[in-house]
Amino acid sequence: MARQPQPNANRSVSWGAVLIAVVIGAAVALVFGQTLRHGFINFDDGAYVYQNPEVNAGLTGHGIWWALTQPHARNWHPLTTLSHMLDCELFGLNPGGHHLTNVILHASTAVLLFCVLRRMTKTLWQSAFVAAVFAI
Repeated sequence: MARQPQPNANRSVSWGAVLIAVVIGAAVALVFGQTLRHGFINFDDGAYVYQNPEVNAGLTGHGIWWALTQPHARNWHPLTTLSHMLDCELFGLNPGGHHLTNVILHASTAVLLFCVLRRMTKTLWQSAFVAAVFAI
């Protein structure tokens, strides 16, 4: 008689961890979601977004090539530039849409940090604390 494989206890869903992840994501949305009503800032948003014709054009073949090969604002950061181009493609120059992308990315990163720390350290509350401090 063949042995039935035992379910891996490490792979079972911990509803406490799921709840913590939801709370971390909700906390980011609560704290930073208010930026959806804010405008662009005058520090560097002009150079990166609203005064940059390459970025304003959205995702174009020329723009993608430009993002991958040319520095702007004294930096070469193609992933950031492509992200701004995608924001312009989706939201135009509506700053709320750009801020929404940032809130989603930050919430996702905070939840991912919690999951990685929990997996690496096998601790729930310590991982939740570190992720919450990072999140907020």
